[in-house]
Amino acid sequence: MKWGARWPLATACLVCLPLMAGCGSDPGESGVEGPDDGGPRYAVASRVEDNDFTNSTMFVWVVDDLSGGSVSLGEATELPGRGSIWGVPRTEVFYVVSSEELTVSKYGVAGGKPELEARLGLGAAGISFLLGERMVFDGPDRGFLFDLVSGQALELDLAAMEITRSIDVSDARIDSADYTFLGEPGFREHGGRLVAPLYGTSAAFDRVASESKVLFFDPTDGSIEVKGAPCGGLYYTVKSPSGDIHWASDPYVASIFMVDPERAPAPCMARMAAGQDELDTSVVALNDVTGGPTGGLVPGSDGVAYLRVLDSGLYSPSADATHLEAFSAQGWQTWRIELDDPGSAEPLDRQPLAGGIKVFEVDDQAYVNESTAGFGSTTLVRTTGEGAPARALTMPGATWGVLRVR
Repeated sequence: MKWGARWPLATACLVCLPLMAGCGSDPGESGVEGPDDGGPRYAVASRVEDNDFTNSTMFVWVVDDLSGGSVSLGEATELPGRGSIWGVPRTEVFYVVSSEELTVSKYGVAGGKPELEARLGLGAAGISFLLGERMVFDGPDRGFLFDLVSGQALELDLAAMEITRSIDVSDARIDSADYTFLGEPGFREHGGRLVAPLYGTSAAFDRVASESKVLFFDPTDGSIEVKGAPCGGLYYTVKSPSGDIHWASDPYVASIFMVDPERAPAPCMARMAAGQDELDTSVVALNDVTGGPTGGLVPGSDGVAYLRVLDSGLYSPSADATHLEAFSAQGWQTWRIELDDPGSAEPLDRQPLAGGIKVFEVDDQAYVNESTAGFGSTTLVRTTGEGAPARALTMPGATWGVLRVR
């Protein structure tokens, strides 16, 4: 299951908002609300799960600094149920898509707290169940909500909070899967269009389809194109300085493949070269490169990216081990890889983590979650720029969204 989907099913994986005007820069210092200084504001969302991952609650903070410190649940605005946050940076608003209420809600920030401005119901559009939804934008007043469960992308007039039209994206669904998911961190610009990977799972999220697809989308006219991929389980993308996009499997895929290779494709990495709209036919077998279950692809600087590799010295599966146990184990090491030289992959001296990865790209920097076992708390880690990787903001639960709202 993708992060939003797997957590409800006891997957140890798993990410709406007050203003912490004084989120301190020292680790452990809690942000406190203060006078509005007119500076940056970031909406940060987290999901906190119950003990068996069957229910989650969404919390949102508005902070003025991502570079360090911590926030607590007592400082957050609670939004019931599962949801995701989206928006165009620096437009003073953000959107919450609620999978519980089947709505898109528009929030501003007033007095250091989120303020509901408008709400749009999705039921009339034929949406009865949301899972792994994505939003993309063509300016501050025009957006698209992708819902692969119903096989459509809804074009939204965000000024009027109305549905303009429904675009058929059913070709993007993977036939051999019950659910199809768009990749992380979403669409990337490539050749004048947006592109994203697609992968599929069974309804129980215990199998991953052997096939992946590539989805192209042009927001100017709403057109889509779907192409095949040379290997399955592709979910993460990183764009290199040359304009190449590199695609890789999920640690979730690696966890299932480790337990039962018949239920998931072998972890892989593929490349879409700049100026091309097909993935290279030759792929990198990630487990062969690192020697262990491998997945994820997190942006770094100067053509570098980061992987997660399950360390057999920290976690050794028993005969009855499950993929969820492996995925949630705090035994995943961070590895560094040069995208143009996969054989360069090497481990970093960092604390081992759980397997789930979410990537957030804010202010031209990339952040990744480093979550404790069971996803009880998460520290954002900046993976690009000077001094990276560098620890940033810490919060309860699993970070589920970061957006600069001002």
